[in-house]
Amino acid sequence: MSAAVTIPLDSSIRSQAALRPGLSLAGQLGLRVRLASVVSRDQDAGERKALLQSILAARGLNDALVEVITHASVTDGVMELINQDPDSPVVMSTHARGLVGEAVAGSVASHMVRNTHRPLLFTGPEFAEEWTGPIRTVLVCLDGSPLSEAMLPEAVSFARAIGADIRLIQVLKPSFGVGGGADSGEWVYLRRVADHMPELHGMSVNWDVLHGKDVAQAVVEYSALIKGAVIAMTTHGRAGLQRALMGSFAREVVRAARSPVLVMRPEDKS
Repeated sequence: MSAAVTIPLDSSIRSQAALRPGLSLAGQLGLRVRLASVVSRDQDAGERKALLQSILAARGLNDALVEVITHASVTDGVMELINQDPDSPVVMSTHARGLVGEAVAGSVASHMVRNTHRPLLFTGPEFAEEWTGPIRTVLVCLDGSPLSEAMLPEAVSFARAIGADIRLIQVLKPSFGVGGGADSGEWVYLRRVADHMPELHGMSVNWDVLHGKDVAQAVVEYSALIKGAVIAMTTHGRAGLQRALMGSFAREVVRAARSPVLVMRPEDKS
């Protein structure tokens, strides 16, 4: 197991949005916090390190780790930092502009999604100031595809490690199942997946079918009602999160979510 939760930061206030879920996650896992940062010039390293240490001191975190490296590419530098500990949970902020966005600097978040299969916990530009831990519920977004279901074992591992519940959610268009009763076909898929979770993944889960014309917005609004929620989903990561589960679904959720979003690009087993 890793010794710390890694939180990449730059000098911006925006990047510090990742601290709340990052600190919550570290506390629930019983791990230290590791603030990681990249500068382009050696002479900037001391100032950046002092900034990160002041951030930690303001929160009374005296045992946290700080690491600043110099690299010509911020993107490659961040990847170098997180790859030093492949088991370290990573929590970071992103602006979600276009792709998953300009995170920490440039397109770090989208580059990370493309170049790793580990789950990454993001906070987007609409991440709520009132969000507080601990993380209590992991909302796993499913759409009936093998891609979306690849998140299940990772979500179970994540939830089990922090003592959180799992709730499977699926968004259906309002016209789905017109003419059926309360137990019409719209419920069948999620109920079947939930029923098999104890056998396949060793964990019982809840589930809920949502309705909405805007799939991403339905997920965002639902998650905002649940205290300590984290949204979990997969992406192809062919262009960051631009091509994702249900088209631009992951990109739109990260952009609009008021909760942290756990994103993973599964390995291609075809």
